[in-house]
Amino acid sequence: MNKSIFSLLFTGMVLLPGCTSKKEPLPVTAETVTAPYEELGKTTLYFYEGKNKRWKLNAEYMKKPLSDTGLMLVTPVRLTLYDTLGRPRTIVLSDSGTTTPALQSFTVWGNVYIRNQDSLIVRTPKLWWVKSRRKVESDTFVQVETIKGDILRGKGLDAVEDFSHFTFKSQVSGSFPDFKRRVEANEDKIY
Repeated sequence: MNKSIFSLLFTGMVLLPGCTSKKEPLPVTAETVTAPYEELGKTTLYFYEGKNKRWKLNAEYMKKPLSDTGLMLVTPVRLTLYDTLGRPRTIVLSDSGTTTPALQSFTVWGNVYIRNQDSLIVRTPKLWWVKSRRKVESDTFVQVETIKGDILRGKGLDAVEDFSHFTFKSQVSGSFPDFKRRVEANEDKIY
């Protein structure tokens, strides 16, 4: 009887699901992680040059590699740029954005909206800023609205970073409400 109890117990153990060997592969994620990274939620970053605050970035989500804190993916982008006196000069909003290592350039895309201290509004699907040249550029359609209601459109943009001077590369058009009256009243100086 001892032998039959032992056989019964052994047979029962082999048939238990946790004790049988499985031939199914272990589940593996489809995402390959090439380098360790951090994911942050509801984050605010500040950047200073000396004592001067240059910008503040607010984001709901940020992903950055641990090896380089300058390289980031941010969604959505809420960037405030400051002048040399620490006053807000430009607001940049977009669906997403990235920076290069050492923060040498920024690229923003998806419903890009920029408003500067002169109430100039820029809208485009994508643009980028290059630190070494202090320029903002785009190769897509861009619309610029002035405080007087002028609307300028074009494909491709080359602008200084504060948008005090900009040019379109092609397909330029625009509308200038009440332009004749403004010129006759000498509100808009034409040189």
